[in-house]
Amino acid sequence: MGWRNENELPMVAILYAVITVLAWGTWLAPSQEVRFASQEIKTFYVAFANLALALVVTFSMGLVRASLMVFWFPFLGGLVWAVSSLCAFTATRHIGIAKAFGIWAPLNIVVSLLWGALLLSEFPDAGLKYRILLIVSVLILLAGVLLILLSKGEREIATNGKSFLVGVAGAAGAGVLWGSYFIPLKYASVSMWVGALPLAIGIFTGSSVLALLSRKTFRLEKRMDFYRAGLTGVLWGIGNYGMLLLVEQLGAGRGFTIAQLSVVVNALVGIYWLREPEPKTRAAGLTLVGCLLATLGGVLLGSLE
Repeated sequence: MGWRNENELPMVAILYAVITVLAWGTWLAPSQEVRFASQEIKTFYVAFANLALALVVTFSMGLVRASLMVFWFPFLGGLVWAVSSLCAFTATRHIGIAKAFGIWAPLNIVVSLLWGALLLSEFPDAGLKYRILLIVSVLILLAGVLLILLSKGEREIATNGKSFLVGVAGAAGAGVLWGSYFIPLKYASVSMWVGALPLAIGIFTGSSVLALLSRKTFRLEKRMDFYRAGLTGVLWGIGNYGMLLLVEQLGAGRGFTIAQLSVVVNALVGIYWLREPEPKTRAAGLTLVGCLLATLGGVLLGSLE
């Protein structure tokens, strides 16, 4: 094991990574200001839009029959995702997108690497040099993510102690569960294109149950709110396709870890679009340094074979 030559870089994996990072770096933003009756209702709308996208993709590729034949493992992953999303939306409500994202992203990385090593035997014959490079890459990436998080103190929602703890717990739950939902698909040993539809059905089923149990109205205040909620679901779905294909190319540990570079896009959108923090401030500078570190760690990680 060592470094890939430049000519041997999997260009298709780079494409999948770019799609995933851009989509997952922006998916939360469209519906953040929409007033939902509960976070369960928000999860439902996101799940509905994601299911619609999966149906279009699966039917257009003629994979419906194949998808239904491998239904249960991806479906289980979808149920896990539904709970993950509820945790995430609860976190963003209590402590804001930046803080919540900054907590669950590094947890996603750690959990996915652990599953890759413990359950999927992705690093069985790695030598000492490889293990050192792997650890250094992850530490650099995590340092970048944490620096982004620490630089965003100005963007936090004012919260009391209990609300803050609820937000942190929600982000931690999203970190663990979102770092795990794709594992059943790996065990199914099927193409990610085939597994995406039953995954989406599982997401929608779990989200529907949670929404019904909340006993809150599904009504939204404005017509545009439906489009914003739908855009959030479609963006997540696009990122999910990219992530699943990236995992197929690079393995669960490295693939899902690189996908978490979406936190970089989240930070850049905050500075140059939402202006939180304002450009040219100390917080903005720390965020950009964190972006560079996270990107460097992701590049190093993707260069290992």
